[in-house]
Amino acid sequence: MKLERDSISPNQFMFSIICFMHAIVLRSGFIISITRQDSWIMSITGFIFSLLPLGVYVALMKNYPNKNLIEINQAVFGKIVGNLISLFYLFFFLSLAALNTHDLGHFVLSYMLPETPVAIIVLFFLGACFYSLKKGVKNIMHLSTLIAFVTLIAMIINSVLIAKDTHFEFIFPLLQLEPEKYVQGTVSIGAVVMGEVLVFTMLTPMLKNGKKVGKSLFFGMLISTFSSVVVMIRNILTLGPLVTVVTLPTFESIRNVSLADIFTRLESIYAILLVILFVVRVSILIYVSVLAMTQIFSKESPIVPELAYENSPREKKKHQNQPPFLLLTTALTFFYSLIVFESPIENSHWGATVAPFFSLTFELLLPAITLVAAIFRKIVSKKKEVNA
Repeated sequence: MKLERDSISPNQFMFSIICFMHAIVLRSGFIISITRQDSWIMSITGFIFSLLPLGVYVALMKNYPNKNLIEINQAVFGKIVGNLISLFYLFFFLSLAALNTHDLGHFVLSYMLPETPVAIIVLFFLGACFYSLKKGVKNIMHLSTLIAFVTLIAMIINSVLIAKDTHFEFIFPLLQLEPEKYVQGTVSIGAVVMGEVLVFTMLTPMLKNGKKVGKSLFFGMLISTFSSVVVMIRNILTLGPLVTVVTLPTFESIRNVSLADIFTRLESIYAILLVILFVVRVSILIYVSVLAMTQIFSKESPIVPELAYENSPREKKKHQNQPPFLLLTTALTFFYSLIVFESPIENSHWGATVAPFFSLTFELLLPAITLVAAIFRKIVSKKKEVNA
């Protein structure tokens, strides 16, 4: 599998980020269980917190333009040490793919196909992701612009239709919880939702204008934060105290939409949109896992110019088919997703307590170490040039 350089615009890159994050934004139950009616504030503070790892990513990409995260590791630490560090990122990408596949499978099982074995649901879902990736990740990212617009419009329409059933007293009292709850909520949003933009540092060489990568990342996160605030406020105003009890507040909130017996059962549209968003999200996660695996274990870099094989179709086909990591990664995701949690309660507890620290290890700690090493390497290189 190869990464097609200079193949998408900054706007397409930004909307891909929005689609990627919207799947989690629409499943906000894990944060509401911590900070209750103040959760919408945590979306804002979480975004502010996430600017720290974002600054690290932008600094790395500025120092190593047109390189993705694995290439940067190899440039900073050398191929052997760089690949060892990259293995941690590969584990993180695979874990995210499995966790999100697990979440989608149990959502469909609980709300759409309750009599269907979860393994069958996951198999068909990953089959859709596999098919999408065979058609090319570039096509997924192009299509994400349309999906993002449809999702945003659906969110606005749902919020307007349900406005008559909201109760503003449900949002009060504000800021009455223990301070540690707000710290936990901020870090959870910053790491579990916003920090996962790290995944897109694997795709930055695809940008036609690499200088705008920081802007695309920032505005993708900003628009996702706005959506998160709107969704959480709507859920709180609609469900009140029940918002902390239900496992999927957005789904339960949209269930209440009823306008003149015409606009009803809109949760079905929500369910379809959520599945589509998860197809985009997991497809991107599988793709970056395949790309990382290929760059770590393959002798040749999978990142080649699009026109490199223009005059040799046989070589181009051979390059695209070797190594066959896509099927392997999809299979790993399938089995990993089935064993990652024993119950939904364990999943929720992990998401609210362990997940932020797990994510920050890969989203902040490792990139920060790489940035410090890169700066130190540059200083040493300049001293050598001066002494020479």
